[in-house]
Amino acid sequence: MIEKIRRQGWLALVLVGGALLLFIIQNALDSGMGSGPDALGDIDGSEVSYEEWQRAIAKQRAVFDYSKNESGLSNDTWNQLVEERLYADDLEALGIEVSDNEYEEMMFGKYLSPYIKQTIYQGVDSMSYRDRVRKYFDSQDPAKVDLMKSFFIFKRKREKYDNLVKWGAYTNTIDAKWAFKANNNRVSVDFVAKSFAEIPDTDVNVSEDDIKSYYNKHKADREYKQERSRSVDYVMMNVVPSSEDTAMIKSNLSAAIKEFSSASAGASTRYKSGSVSEPFNSMILSAPVDSVVGPVVEGGMVKLMKIAKRVSEVDSVRARHILIKDSSPKGKMKADSIASVVKVKKNFAEMAKLFGTDGTKDEGGDLKMFGRGAMVPEFEKACFDGKVGEIQVISTQFGYHVVEVTQKKAPQMNTYVAALEQPIEASPRTQDVAIRKLKEITINSKDTASFRSNAKAMDANQRVVSAKMITPNASNVMGINGNAQALVNWAYKAEINDVSSPMVLDNSIVVAVLTEIRERGVPSFENVKDQMKIKVIKEKKGELWATKLKGASLQEIAGSNGLTVKRSENVSLRNVNIPEAGISEQEFALVGTCIGIPKDKVSEPIVGEGGVYVIQRLTDVVEAQSLDNYATEKKSVSLGAKSSLAQRIFGAYRESADIDDRRFVQE
Repeated sequence: MIEKIRRQGWLALVLVGGALLLFIIQNALDSGMGSGPDALGDIDGSEVSYEEWQRAIAKQRAVFDYSKNESGLSNDTWNQLVEERLYADDLEALGIEVSDNEYEEMMFGKYLSPYIKQTIYQGVDSMSYRDRVRKYFDSQDPAKVDLMKSFFIFKRKREKYDNLVKWGAYTNTIDAKWAFKANNNRVSVDFVAKSFAEIPDTDVNVSEDDIKSYYNKHKADREYKQERSRSVDYVMMNVVPSSEDTAMIKSNLSAAIKEFSSASAGASTRYKSGSVSEPFNSMILSAPVDSVVGPVVEGGMVKLMKIAKRVSEVDSVRARHILIKDSSPKGKMKADSIASVVKVKKNFAEMAKLFGTDGTKDEGGDLKMFGRGAMVPEFEKACFDGKVGEIQVISTQFGYHVVEVTQKKAPQMNTYVAALEQPIEASPRTQDVAIRKLKEITINSKDTASFRSNAKAMDANQRVVSAKMITPNASNVMGINGNAQALVNWAYKAEINDVSSPMVLDNSIVVAVLTEIRERGVPSFENVKDQMKIKVIKEKKGELWATKLKGASLQEIAGSNGLTVKRSENVSLRNVNIPEAGISEQEFALVGTCIGIPKDKVSEPIVGEGGVYVIQRLTDVVEAQSLDNYATEKKSVSLGAKSSLAQRIFGAYRESADIDDRRFVQE
C-alpha cells in the first residue's frame, strides 16, 4: 500500500484529506451532543460520573503514594467511593459531624483517630512524630490539604458511626442462656449413615432436562449470583536479556568512566567486603580514592564503583539505656532526673531495673554490642559519637532514653563508594524478536482451538494457561507475575474467540484468546451447568437412599444395606456434624434433629449435605447448669457482637446495594 501511495500522490491527498474531514465532523458531533466518557458504574442505584471519579482520584492520590501503581489507585478509589455512598444517608440522618477542633485533635492532638494513628503515624505515637506530621501538612499546597482533610473527616465519621453500632450491641440474659445451652447441653445418639461419596454416580440417571429443571428453580439463588468476569487462555514468553544486551550496557557504562571519575562523588555508602565478586572486591579495597572500578555485573545490574573516601571509624559499640516511654515534657524531666542520679551514684543498672520500661531493664539496660544501622538514627548517633562512660539523654520515637556507652571496638579503615548503575534489561531488539514470534499465533489463530494448536506448533513445550473468571480492573492474573492490567483491559473489550496482539507485561510478552464472557446477575445455563449437575446428582442419590434407609430399627436398616450402626456421644448444637459419621460437610439439620427428636424414636431418613442419615436418640438431653447465671456467656456473646457488628453491617450494605463497576470501559 505504501508503494502505491508513493506512485500515486493524489491518493495520499485523498487519504489525508478524508481523515481530516472525518476528524472535523466527529469533533463537531461531540461538541454538539455534549458527548464525553460514560458513567463509570453504579453504586446503590446512582451513577458515578466521570467528573466525580476524577475528583475522587485526586483526593485518593493526595492522601497516599501511588507512584507506579495506577491500578491500586483506581481500585482503592472505587472502594472509597462505595464506602462513602453507602454511609452517606446514615451519617446525615444521625447528624454525625467533625468540628475543626476535633479535626485538630484527631490529627495532631493527644487523642489521635485510630485510623490516623495506623495510617499516617504507622502505629507510633510521640510528640516529635506529631510535630513532623504537622510540619508536613503545613508545607503542602492548601488545595491538597483540603482534599486530605475531606478524606480523613469521612474516616472519622465512619469511626464514630461504628462506635455507635458497637456500643449499641447488647446481650440479654435470655440470649446468654440459649448460647449456654447450645454449647453445653448434650445428647447421645446411634445412627446409620451413607455418604454420597460412597455412592457411584452411575447409580443415578441425570438428564439434560433434569439439570435444566434444577437451573430454572435455583438460577436466582444467592450461591449462583454471578458477577461480571472474563476468562482467557494465554501463552507467555519471558523476555530474557541476551548476552549482546549485557555487553551493550557494559560498553555504555565504560564510556562514562572518565566523566564519573572526575565528577563529585555525591552520596556514598560504606562498602562491605565481599559484596561483589573477585577480582573487583580486592580492587575496591585497594584502589586509590576517586578511582573507578568496573563495569561490575552483579545481581542483575551493571555498576561502576567509585572510591569516594577511606576513613578510620568505629564499627561497633556496646551501650545500655533506660527507656522512658513518655514523649511529653514530663517524660523529659523524668529522664533528666534519672541521668543526674546516675552521674552521681554510678548506679545505672539499679536505676534501669527501677525505671526502665522495656525488656532490657532486668539486664541493667544492656543492649549488647551492635553495629551501625541497628538502631534508630538519633540513638545511633548518640552512641557512636558519644564517649565511653558519658551519660546522655536523647529523644527518639519511642520516648526519652538515658544512655551510657560502655564499650567501643577499635577503629578500622572503611571504604565508602558511590555507584553508577544500570539494570540489565532486554533491549527493544530482543523484545522485538519475542513479539514477532508470538505475532504468528495472532495471525494464524481464529478461535480457541486454533490458538492452542498454533501455540503447540510454535513450541511443543509451550504451556497454554487458562485464567478463569478475571474480575474488572484485576491487577493480577493467574500465572502472570506483575501487573496484568493490559490483558484485563483487552479481555473486557474483546468478543468470544478473539485473539489478541502480543502484549508487553513487564518482562513478558503475552498473547491471549477470550474463552468466556460472564455478565453480572443471573448466570447462563452453560456457565453453571457443571456446577448444578453435581447438585442434581446429589439430590438423586439422596432420593435413592432415603427410600433404602427405611425400617423399624437401626439394626434392620443397617443389615439390609450393608451398613454399621455407629454411636456418637455428647452431641451439642455447637457441633456442625457428627464426627463419627466420617462426613465433613456441615449438617445443621442433622444436628438439630439429634437434639429435637424424642428419646428412642427412630427418625425418618435425613438427606443432608454429605449423605443420608437415620438416627435414634439414646438419652434425654443432659441439661448443663450455669454457675454464674449465664454471666460468662453474656459477656462472651456481647464481646463477639461488639467486635464484628460494624463490619457485618458494612458487608450487608454492600450485598444489598446495586453496585456495578464499569471502570474498565473507560480504559
